[in-house]
Amino acid sequence: MAGSHEKLPRVFWVQIALVLIVGLFYIFSPSPKSHGVAEATPAQKQMIVALEPIGNVEIKKEAAEPGAARAGGDTVKRVCAVCHSIGLANAPKLEASAKADWETRMAGDMNSLVQSAITGKGGMPARGGDPSLTDEEMYAAVADMLSTAGIEVAATAEVADTTAAVTDVEAPVVEVAAIKLDTVVASALGESTYKSSCFACHDTGAANSPIIGDKIAWAPRLETGVVALHASALKGKGAMPAKGGNPTLSDEEVIEAVNYIIANSK
Repeated sequence: MAGSHEKLPRVFWVQIALVLIVGLFYIFSPSPKSHGVAEATPAQKQMIVALEPIGNVEIKKEAAEPGAARAGGDTVKRVCAVCHSIGLANAPKLEASAKADWETRMAGDMNSLVQSAITGKGGMPARGGDPSLTDEEMYAAVADMLSTAGIEVAATAEVADTTAAVTDVEAPVVEVAAIKLDTVVASALGESTYKSSCFACHDTGAANSPIIGDKIAWAPRLETGVVALHASALKGKGAMPAKGGNPTLSDEEVIEAVNYIIANSK
């Protein structure tokens, strides 16, 4: 018993020493990392810096200069290609294989061809149906189409001004009585006007035009009333220019052409 009491203090101090060593090791060891979160490597840090936004980008569309002429190619795509891309209404196509067709119409006189485009000819309305086009823009469009067909001409030229002076006259107010749909009939004048100025679009559905005789397509339009259809044709609506793009037509001719379409589509 006496030997046991003598060894107890020594064992006790050994245990105390071990506890101190373990405690010191725990205190001075590096802090453990959070579970699931790894420290970024130098390469990753560089990538993060490289991907940081360096500023804001704003895209602004520059306004076209007032009165700037539209390029011939733009006019062709927007106005002329509707017919000329597929040869609609016997229009010469926009391809090299149609060179002979263009040469026949040109007959060596570029200005005459441009004048036909400006004033209209056959099934082609004046200025391709866009009265906002200037003579200069019409020349550029024709030159672009000829170039596509392999015929090189000057890009610009002096073309006689065919724009007549317009005097604003206040029209008298006239009350228009409603016209019953079943009273509308086709006339010879309406038929001839349709076949000379309207058929290019309304025979084929070009530019989303309702085809004559298609009762389903015309039904919602007929519901607006005969007078409204007359007004749309006279003033223009959507892709359809005023008077179908032929300003030489009288109001009577336009109205009779509309009546011809109605009579064959109701």
